Amino acid sequence: MLEKLSLKTKKLALGLLMLLVLYLAYLLSFKKAISAAVLNAQLNAVGAGGAEPPLAMAQLEREHSFYLAVLKGYQVRSGDRESRLWQSVSGMAITTGTAIGFSPETVTAFSDTAAVDSTVLFDSFTFSGGYKNLVRLLDTLSKAKGIGRIAAAKLGRETSSTQIEGKEKLVLRLKMAAIRR
Repeated sequence: MLEKLSLKTKKLALGLLMLLVLYLAYLLSFKKAISAAVLNAQLNAVGAGGAEPPLAMAQLEREHSFYLAVLKGYQVRSGDRESRLWQSVSGMAITTGTAIGFSPETVTAFSDTAAVDSTVLFDSFTFSGGYKNLVRLLDTLSKAKGIGRIAAAKLGRETSSTQIEGKEKLVLRLKMAAIRR
């Protein structure tokens, strides 16, 4: 059948077939790639308006590494449980980018009368920051060994004291429990 067609008709049919393949390729692939590139350019333009300058990020990184080095170099006595607990928890808070406060109300409770030597100690902490940072901190604390377990956690909004530059921070009140033997 193709042998009966003239050379001009064959070239026209081949051209139309190439246009059809090109149109299908545009619909199935190129259209999505072009819209993704346009969306990426729009998001970069929006993100660049509120981003910090690179010099500020470098300064923050230097401060962060300095404070981590200071925390790691801080030595405490092996018998000083509260200092070791504070060092561990504050290091985790700095690593996750949350602010920390300590409530010195250490409560000692006897677990039962048979085990008078072992007591349960409770320590309260208050953290403030963004939701992702607080969740990351809770995950880190739950995996940490040797500082106790999480006995209670309460996450909520603080009124006007934690609102900075229109961003509302969350407050996490945490109670840690440990057994002293």
